[in-house]
Amino acid sequence: MRRALILQGALGPLTPLYPVFTGAGFARPEETDRVDVLPELVERGDVDLLVVPLEGAAPATLDLIEDLLRQRDGLVAIGTAPEASSDVILAAFRRGYSEFIVSPATPSDLSGALARLEAKWARAPKGGHITAVYSPAGGAGVTTLAVNLAHALSVRKPPGRVAVADLVVGLGDVSTHLNLSPTYDLGELVRKLDRADSESLHSITVGVQEGFDALTGTDDIEIGEDVTADAVMRIMDLMRSTYSYTVLDVEHTVSPRTIAALDGADRILLVFQVTVAGLRKAKRALAMFEQLEFAKEKIVLVANRVGTSDVMAWPDVAKALGRAVDFRMPNSFQLVADAQTRGVPIALAGMNGGSAQALIEAYQLLAIRIMGQKGFTPSAGASIVTTNGTGSGIGRLLSKLRK
Repeated sequence: MRRALILQGALGPLTPLYPVFTGAGFARPEETDRVDVLPELVERGDVDLLVVPLEGAAPATLDLIEDLLRQRDGLVAIGTAPEASSDVILAAFRRGYSEFIVSPATPSDLSGALARLEAKWARAPKGGHITAVYSPAGGAGVTTLAVNLAHALSVRKPPGRVAVADLVVGLGDVSTHLNLSPTYDLGELVRKLDRADSESLHSITVGVQEGFDALTGTDDIEIGEDVTADAVMRIMDLMRSTYSYTVLDVEHTVSPRTIAALDGADRILLVFQVTVAGLRKAKRALAMFEQLEFAKEKIVLVANRVGTSDVMAWPDVAKALGRAVDFRMPNSFQLVADAQTRGVPIALAGMNGGSAQALIEAYQLLAIRIMGQKGFTPSAGASIVTTNGTGSGIGRLLSKLRK
């Protein structure tokens, strides 16, 4: 049964609205003026829906709710106001609200909003969460980010295992980064895909450490031809039903299987370096995502290898891309190189120092945001936006790629 929390005065008189909530599968909602309790309730999973009065609410309250919506997958909010002005509605949606209704609310308006929310929840991916790490340029650090994000997720000890999956055919590097010599790989999974299940997937993946597995890429170019868009989607379904979290290392070339991976993922980390060429390719990738009608909230912009000598100011980067960068990964060349030489995630490379610690904490923070957890205060600040979303453009793009 879903739970709703109404901030004082958001809906007007509640008595005629209680049957609407219970009829939509909610417990009888509570009304409160205690904004300070919201973070704890959300963290405990005690609330699925917030109903918020947009006019008259303190800016700090609206900022807090916006942060909660970004941090907790599945949490949604309805904004209310006495009048349905375009400015108020637009501001609500920009802050991440899913619905807007006029207050005092009528049973009919509330019923329609709850029905649309239920449809949204029904469309949400079932099972595990999948993050695709992608860059339109080779050499941007996608494999490094994918491997270390997956390790950081496993360290948080989710209820289930975590996997990194190398979907690169021919030149995949996950096995190199983790010093693996697998008996089986992506090619073997594709060969067995018609009869594959979680048990057979476990027999093909390699256990890296407790709670952390790897599906390595294939060097077999011939079997690579069978890694089609349909195969990728079926592999993702299998990963989703087997693992709590899967991180995909996606090849940078635009192909049907690449688009299938991006389309089927819950979140895309678009990785780029702050160079003229890097920004141009990132902007082109954003344009492609828009063409595919991917939700903007699904895309997380990750600037990689950020150093103190970068000459471009962040406002200029945002202007060039048409949106702000969500996350900045600090540069620590020696730590990354040492970890790759030893074949371990960077957190296990045993290096200390400010730059090493900043990079390790950046991966921890990224993992926490993806999982919607709290309880970690980084010593080096970072910013990331994480929300859930699914794409809808694969059919259109595949048809264009085949022309």
